[in-house]
Amino acid sequence: MPAIGLVLFLSALDGTIVSTALPTISERLNLTPAEYSWVGSSYMIGMSVTTPFNGRLSDIVGRKPMLYSAIITFTIFSAICGASVNATMLIVARAFQGLGGGSLVALTLIVVSDIVPVHQRGYYQGAIGGAWGVASVAGPILGGVFTEKASWRWCFYVNLPFCVAALVILFYTLNLNPVKKTSLAVLYRTFDFLGLFLLIAGSILIIIGFSNAADHTFSQPSAYGTIIGGVIAMAGAIINFFYTERVPLCPPDLFRRRTPLLFLLSSFVQAIAFLPSSYLLPQLFQGVRGVSALGAGVDMVPFAVICSVSMMAAGLINSYFRIVRPVAWFGYALSALTFGLMYRFFTYPLDRGIQVGLLILAGIGTGVVIQVPMLILQAALPLKDMAAVTSAWTLTRSLGGSIGLTIFTAVLNTQLRAKFSRIQGYGTAFTVPRDTNGYARLHRLPDGPMKDQVLNAFASSLGLCWIIMAAMYALCLVGTLPTKSYSTSHKPAVHQNDVTESEDKKPGEIDGRNQAELTRLEDEKTDMPSRQIEKAVISEV
Repeated sequence: MPAIGLVLFLSALDGTIVSTALPTISERLNLTPAEYSWVGSSYMIGMSVTTPFNGRLSDIVGRKPMLYSAIITFTIFSAICGASVNATMLIVARAFQGLGGGSLVALTLIVVSDIVPVHQRGYYQGAIGGAWGVASVAGPILGGVFTEKASWRWCFYVNLPFCVAALVILFYTLNLNPVKKTSLAVLYRTFDFLGLFLLIAGSILIIIGFSNAADHTFSQPSAYGTIIGGVIAMAGAIINFFYTERVPLCPPDLFRRRTPLLFLLSSFVQAIAFLPSSYLLPQLFQGVRGVSALGAGVDMVPFAVICSVSMMAAGLINSYFRIVRPVAWFGYALSALTFGLMYRFFTYPLDRGIQVGLLILAGIGTGVVIQVPMLILQAALPLKDMAAVTSAWTLTRSLGGSIGLTIFTAVLNTQLRAKFSRIQGYGTAFTVPRDTNGYARLHRLPDGPMKDQVLNAFASSLGLCWIIMAAMYALCLVGTLPTKSYSTSHKPAVHQNDVTESEDKKPGEIDGRNQAELTRLEDEKTDMPSRQIEKAVISEV
């Protein structure tokens, strides 16, 4: 289990450490604004390519080969990123690094779900989520240390020894049940290639569209055209899941049942708000208080530490008290309240005590709701679909985070341009600083009314972002109220990774329904993929 947490830690660390180092990378490699944006977008696109099929493909070929391949891919292209000599080399390497990084996130969660009973998954996934939180603390600090004391290249090289160590440990210690071998012919006849193509195409188009919108505006055809195309592809993928005769990448019940659908959508909305907040808060500290990039990373410690502790606490509550939905509702409500208070109190000048207090509240609220929806999805659907459901949840959060970054960057830029244009003597060209020097220029302005107006404009522009995030968390709360409770007491699949078995125990709904009837219906659904594969085997023979 520690090795699994380590690989997830590295994947999380890569995102936060690179975001801190990106301004320095831009300066050293002479990145254009478009290339600057693509360093992040290419990684997200790489993640979107592998995430959809990790679940179903690992059901067929096994978790171990998939996990080992992900670690090796992530390691090799981390080294190439660190050795990059120009923008093209870095962007391409980041895309392939994203292939490995996206698989690491999905497969580690799937492996934990394989070896841990549902009622104990909250504890273990909370502990692993704690590793993610530690990475979000260490990332900005390490990024600042490497860029200031060594070289930005070490932001990538740091992955290498830990990836090798994790690979060796997992090779000798990870024990999973063997997989029944599936021939390439059977794989060809049963795998949902059309659904995979539509999911990948939709994900890539949506990410590119929102990336173009951040660089330009949503009115550009390159932005809204690709977004519309991505939405159409995603809709086509969902329709395909309902009507395909193959084993669908995502189980149709994920979209047919109200409870898993609403919690999947709430995870998407929460991801739109959560990831941008991790990027915007350091900008607040640098732009309004004038701290360095390293100082902003230190200021994020209360938020990240409390977020990690909250994830583990939520897991313990689920494991010992079997309380799931109320924990999510508490987190959504507290997050909505906290970001609303940020709108009121995160102003210029920024009080340090209020800053720490609200960061602690935000860490509690956001921490408890990150992993809980996944537990609900896994409990609400048959165990045979566990890997596919986990991959769908991972893809949803990945897309939500990338879309959220674009939306809130556009909101902040628009607000800054509008507010700065009204400050006499300041001008309209300034947007969001991309490096420490950009933030420092704000505080090098002569003391006086104009400087106060500029810093107040920066804080109030971020204020609109906080209130939008508060509304999103409130939407998550209201949207998940009309859901049902599911038991987390069933055990993991006896034959892990074996899609031809139908002996899984099914989740029981705690709402007074006839359990025998539910079991009969679930058994019929569980047998469907088995029959599809058996037909392919018979026809092959």
